[in-house]
Amino acid sequence: MIRIGLDARLLAYRREGIARYILELATRLPHVIDDPEVRLVIFQSRKDLNTRIAGPRVQTAYVWTPPHHRWEQRTWPLEIVFRRVSLLHSPDFIPPFTGSFRKVITIHDLHFLKYPDFMTAESRRYYAGQIEQAVRVADHIIAVSQTTRADLMAYFGLPSDRVSVVYEAASAVYRPLPPAVAREALERLGLEQGYILFVGTWEPRKNLPMLLRAYARLLDRRPEAPPLVLAGRRGWLYQEILEWPHRLHIVDRLRWIEGPDDPTLAALYNGAAFLVFPSLYEGFGLPAVEAMACGTPVIVSDRGALPEVVGDAGVILPAEDESRWTEAMEALLEDPEARERMRRKGLERAAAFSWDRAASETWEIYRRVLGR
Repeated sequence: MIRIGLDARLLAYRREGIARYILELATRLPHVIDDPEVRLVIFQSRKDLNTRIAGPRVQTAYVWTPPHHRWEQRTWPLEIVFRRVSLLHSPDFIPPFTGSFRKVITIHDLHFLKYPDFMTAESRRYYAGQIEQAVRVADHIIAVSQTTRADLMAYFGLPSDRVSVVYEAASAVYRPLPPAVAREALERLGLEQGYILFVGTWEPRKNLPMLLRAYARLLDRRPEAPPLVLAGRRGWLYQEILEWPHRLHIVDRLRWIEGPDDPTLAALYNGAAFLVFPSLYEGFGLPAVEAMACGTPVIVSDRGALPEVVGDAGVILPAEDESRWTEAMEALLEDPEARERMRRKGLERAAAFSWDRAASETWEIYRRVLGR
């Protein structure tokens, strides 16, 4: 019997970002693993009693070691060895540095190396302080875009055969909704359709001060412009971001929606005139794909993997050119035909990304690393 472990401890703490990646893989891998001798062991936190991952050949192992804990490298390897796994996949990219089992890691981006000032000192120490050893001990590395793969090879001089690209995708909940369903959800939030939407963590890397300045310019040129809705959660160093609306005198034109669940976020995408996503760096850019999957036009920055992911389905702008962002927002608001063209192209582009395909490609990597 061969046991493949998947580190799913983050599911006890959140459902977005890397945790979403884990959940999508964990629910699909059991259905694509076609080797009768393989069992998938889902390592979950003992705090996580609500997540049930079922499927053929699945075992759940509840463990004590929390992710990102200072004793993680001492206790986590022991818990894995106890379950006798042949391979462990670490989606949060920091694997156990000891243990004779094979190690596959997923690296979502290198923002902690490219933009270290955009993180707290504690987070910087955890990620940047361990990345070199993580890369060294990994038998194979999964990158979520060609951009991230190129960054990895440039930073660490990795040979091309050690890094594979497996794209992420929008979850099934993100799709065009019947107008009445979206309208009902928006009414509960006190919103009318046609607003401008940002989705993401409120942190410096997301470039929100530039977006807020560009939106203030839009209001100067077009006072009747719709509100800007910012959906997400507070992240690293968010306090200064929250000061900008006061400086720009646009507080009453913004709506902050903190921690929306998936159905609410899907309704927010559906009700938006378009998504604005001016991030300074993304290893993939899931909000752009989620928006396109809902039929919502997107305006994104030219940084990181966003041009790769959006392709010709959206508007791509220099990340720090606020006048261009103002002009693009104004142009889309005034051109419903352009929005409709982008809606169709976005749906087609989003369909190119699939979690089922991601699970199949991940299983093929496991198989290759195990020599099966």
